[in-house]
Amino acid sequence: MDKDLQFSLANNAKEWLALSLSISSAEKISFNKIHDDFFSTYGANFMTHVYRTTFENALQNMPDAERIKLLASFQQAMDQAIDEHYSTSHF
Repeated sequence: MDKDLQFSLANNAKEWLALSLSISSAEKISFNKIHDDFFSTYGANFMTHVYRTTFENALQNMPDAERIKLLASFQQAMDQAIDEHYSTSHF
């Protein structure tokens, strides 16, 4: 991963942490309950769709250069995860 992307991801992580810390405990409990209820009611496939839609919306609001870097990183991580999965579970 190149330095610009690492720096950008680190800044995003800091912003998410700040947001997380600014959310009250009651809001976190409420969000967790809603999330868990959706997961238990609609299942993993539904939640995968929700996560994908969220990721797509985030990508739409990024500058092109960052989006391209993030998608390349995502592809690399997916390829690595698939390779690791099959190397450990299929001999």
